[in-house]
Amino acid sequence: MALVAVAAVGFGGYALVRAQLDNDERRPAVVAYVEAWKRGDYEAMYRLVDAKSQAANPRISFLADYKRANEAATTEKIAPGRVGPLLSGGKVRVPVTVQTDDFGPIRGEIEFSASEDKEGVGHVAWTPALRLPGLKEGEDVTRKSGAAPTRGNIYAAGGKLLDSDPLGASIAGTVGEKPTGLNRIYDERLSGKRSSTLRFGDRVISRVKGTKGKSVTTTIRLGLQRTANDALGESLGGIAVIKPSDGSVLALAGLAVSAPQPPGSSFKIITAAAALQYKKATMGSSYPERTYATLSGAKLRNASDEVCGGSLTNSFAHSCNSVFGPLGAKVGAKRMYDIAKKFGFMEQPDIPAAKVSTIPTVKELKDAIAVGSAAIGQNTDNATPLQMASVAATIANKGVRVKPHLSGTKRVRKRVVSAKVAGQVRDMMVAVVQSGTGRAAAIPGVTVAGKTGTAELVSTADIAQNAANTTAWFVAFAPASNPKVAVAVMLPKAGQGGTSAAPIAKRVLQAAL
Repeated sequence: MALVAVAAVGFGGYALVRAQLDNDERRPAVVAYVEAWKRGDYEAMYRLVDAKSQAANPRISFLADYKRANEAATTEKIAPGRVGPLLSGGKVRVPVTVQTDDFGPIRGEIEFSASEDKEGVGHVAWTPALRLPGLKEGEDVTRKSGAAPTRGNIYAAGGKLLDSDPLGASIAGTVGEKPTGLNRIYDERLSGKRSSTLRFGDRVISRVKGTKGKSVTTTIRLGLQRTANDALGESLGGIAVIKPSDGSVLALAGLAVSAPQPPGSSFKIITAAAALQYKKATMGSSYPERTYATLSGAKLRNASDEVCGGSLTNSFAHSCNSVFGPLGAKVGAKRMYDIAKKFGFMEQPDIPAAKVSTIPTVKELKDAIAVGSAAIGQNTDNATPLQMASVAATIANKGVRVKPHLSGTKRVRKRVVSAKVAGQVRDMMVAVVQSGTGRAAAIPGVTVAGKTGTAELVSTADIAQNAANTTAWFVAFAPASNPKVAVAVMLPKAGQGGTSAAPIAKRVLQAAL
């Protein structure tokens, strides 16, 4: 009987202690404080500090203390470990790793003191020693840095300083507190790092050696850049030149990256590749000769109501909307969207000031006429010369796209279509220059592969032809059998691609070769 009674008292005592622990808000307060610290919410952290600590450390001082410590330590991220159990005296220990930019990780265990107020709400006792692992009472966090290292230079492909030429300078950008252009993109590499010493009070916690600034050699050819700029003359427009095999950007002129426009029929390079890749067409396919196709009850007309059709190659060479609109619809919204993304649409270029080239989403391509319009470079398609030069370069590189770059430090390669399909599209692009809409780009002794584009800025179906109503495009690479260079020319409000843009592309191709 006595043993049973003692056991009952023991279990009751345990249950009482367990209930008290479950209702204790001290450890949860530490957990909440650490979680707020992890996400950088210093206001929430201060609300968890007890009244006595707040009286000794007003909010403005609390926030300033953390800011000074974080700046001195170059704090990037707080990574707390598992919060320990509640110990006697309200102590709770937490392992913390602070990732810093200059000094690597700072690791240690921080001991918090927690309490409950009269309402049973948990709080944390706070002192400045809690700001970083290993910091002691009365110590401040300081960093002493050496002199700034010599900054690296930005060079053009030939070894000259990129900013030695005004056109190159526009790409190099400026140096300062807020650098621009390549000086912004490669600021860390160009700047190097100062030597730094981190101290907690008088104690040296970490030392790092300085590193010199490293120069960057770009892929820009200043002579070709000048040629491209001269070829534009006073015309509003843009030109981009790429080396297909490695994605090197050789020249950017005018609106090459900054003002996306409807690509018009130059987008048919992608549509043709998609139709062949997904077996919605073959090189032996033939199509009725007509002035328009009907999709979702709407007429999709050929330029100037031209009668157009025949073989796939002839339809491509003469840019038949009546063929490629329905082909895009056959490929389907999702596949058209996906393959355009593989060609570089919807991707942020690694080029200063470059805008993203865009296409309608799958949801926006809700019917056949929407898909067909996008497949001929209309709808809400928008592209830069850089993007369309990359499309040409992908076909030239046997279906493998190398993301355009200016420095050669990182090359991102992705197969977009098979080598066979790329070769078939190349042959159709050759036909464009030899017998189709792009004959003005023909170069004696060189086989040029190209595609014209005449994008409507307003509907031109029922109004007289006016150059101001269309954007002229020409996209090409050469030599077709062993491509060395790809180019895209875009001229807003300049009429037809074969008339306005193709001769400019020819001049740039000749200079590049």
